[in-house]
Amino acid sequence: METTEENKAAFPDPYPDFAWMRESMPVARLHTATGPVWLVTSFRHCRALLTDPRLSNDAHVHGTSAKTYGGMLDSDPPRHDRLRRTVTAAFTPRAVENMRGLVTAICEEAVDSFADKGSCELLRDYATPIPIGVIMATLGVPDAERLDNQHMVRLFTLASEQAGNPAAVAEADGFVERIVAYKRANPGDDVITTLLAALDRGELVDPREVVGIVSLLMGAGHTTTMSLITSACLRLLQHPEVRALSLGEPAQRRAVVEEALRYDGTVQASVDRFAVEEIEIAGVTIARGDRVVLSLAAANRDPERFAEPDLFDPDPGKPSNIGFGHGLHVCLGAHLARLEGEIALEVLFRRLPTLRLDIPAEDVLWDLEGELRMPRAVPVRFDPVA
Repeated sequence: METTEENKAAFPDPYPDFAWMRESMPVARLHTATGPVWLVTSFRHCRALLTDPRLSNDAHVHGTSAKTYGGMLDSDPPRHDRLRRTVTAAFTPRAVENMRGLVTAICEEAVDSFADKGSCELLRDYATPIPIGVIMATLGVPDAERLDNQHMVRLFTLASEQAGNPAAVAEADGFVERIVAYKRANPGDDVITTLLAALDRGELVDPREVVGIVSLLMGAGHTTTMSLITSACLRLLQHPEVRALSLGEPAQRRAVVEEALRYDGTVQASVDRFAVEEIEIAGVTIARGDRVVLSLAAANRDPERFAEPDLFDPDPGKPSNIGFGHGLHVCLGAHLARLEGEIALEVLFRRLPTLRLDIPAEDVLWDLEGELRMPRAVPVRFDPVA
């Protein structure tokens, strides 16, 4: 492929570097633009540290000015547990299964929007409207109050970056505050109404906690799932020998989603964590106060955990991965993201059986936005369907 300025700006394949680091220094001291950090790349050590109480998510007690992510991602028990309890019921396996009809309808509507055109771009036209539609319905945001899909993606991406684009943070916060005020005046059977009831009962102690949790759900509720759906579609188009699994038994579709999560590392790394006491691991000493980042993507390609880790192989018997984290801070919406991925694959490949890539798979460019890695665009063609 011709080298262009656009291609130079794309995020390179990180996995060869991860493999070298896992082999030579699985817990490595790096110097970055934001200061020194320990990067952990082995599965065994990542999973252990994800549940280690000697690591704290609360950046503020360590004198940093890290952006608050709704209070849950950057807090420890008991505050973390108090905040998480207010929304846990909406994302249990049973509650998520009750969303199957909603998710299916949104996926069908997305295909309807381009099925007669013969071509589309999967990230923009399919993988984006699905999770945005689902999380907005779950939060109780009516169509008339929503942002344009592409603007919302860009806004919440900029607002959630570690440095936090000030203008984007202000706009995103203003949007969420407006939606919360709307739900106060127009309650319903939805998550924001539940949060406002928790505030009234004293389970949440400040209106800003409501805004913070809604911001987290809005942002994380669409960006990670967009990447998961897009990369899963790309891999099935790249590997026609496993494409039929998307239309097979539910267990096979689940295996495809899990393998896409493992193989392409939707969320590349954990948020910053801080050692509250000295930690000895992998022959190194992490000092009290040191910053630690756990590379979920590197861990999920660890040959100590996965046979042939660089092979895309959706096997229902494959060991579990940590693509959605592990322990107290495991992704709250993991069950919902998995359901969206499974249904999105089934609907797309059932509706468009002639779907094919419009460029070679190796020409697809990848971006890294914060901790999130995803294809920049996946153009496809297919025989138009009325």
